[in-house]
Amino acid sequence: MSTGETRMHSPLASFATYGPVDVTAFLGVFPWRLQARSDAAALTRQADRLELSGLCLSHLASVFGYDTRSGNEELHRVVEAEPRFSFTPILNPTEPGWQAELTWVLAHGAPGIRIVPGYHGYTLGHPAVAELVAAAEDAGIAVHLSATLEDPRDRHPRYVVEECTTSQIADFLRLAMPVPIVLSGLRTQDWTEVAANLDAGHDLDRVLLDTWRMNGPIGVLRTMCEAGLAPMLAYGTCQPIQEPVASAYQLATATIGEADRRALAAQNARRVLPGLAE
Repeated sequence: MSTGETRMHSPLASFATYGPVDVTAFLGVFPWRLQARSDAAALTRQADRLELSGLCLSHLASVFGYDTRSGNEELHRVVEAEPRFSFTPILNPTEPGWQAELTWVLAHGAPGIRIVPGYHGYTLGHPAVAELVAAAEDAGIAVHLSATLEDPRDRHPRYVVEECTTSQIADFLRLAMPVPIVLSGLRTQDWTEVAANLDAGHDLDRVLLDTWRMNGPIGVLRTMCEAGLAPMLAYGTCQPIQEPVASAYQLATATIGEADRRALAAQNARRVLPGLAE
């Protein structure tokens, strides 16, 4: 790499020294954007480039396929070959036989599961969500809630997604209070509304907010850290649907303290989430 290239990439080179953990990443193909695709080799190259120490990985086939098992099986095959990939299968608690699917993913060592209610056609208020959360608590695993995978303005007009409302997310956090939770796809203002719907003193020690959609206004990470949210924020890219380097560069260049940057890059994820590679 030339001297000019070294200078150009110095923020990312500095970011890589933190051993970052990407709490939201996917294998597979996003159905209406040809370039939004990633296989094991591409994710490994990305992990090598940014020296990622962990990725909480799910498969897009479990979002858009006819069932969750097909994608989860392929996901497990991939993560078995790469210790940095953390098996984060997707479950649909309204799908017949989801309990058997949970048994299968637990038997295959999943330290966490992901739900995508808007894409699977149910709301967070569905009774099956409470059953799934209770089962996750019993199993001692994390629950990742992907409230969205994209900016709704970019969604294909023929694909219907029922958005998770901020009041529903607040109710979900009440329901799931003992469980490690990752909230993915929230904007800064969304979290403000969620927090306003929570009871005073709600324990957020086991809740993480990923940062891929917190991309404005300029200085948003500094604003959130100054508001006392640094212990909750976690690096997450939603790759390949979103451009992964953008989230890394945002965190690498944010005007925040070194301790906060380290916390957001990896330490918060390692504190809250079980099963990440050392």
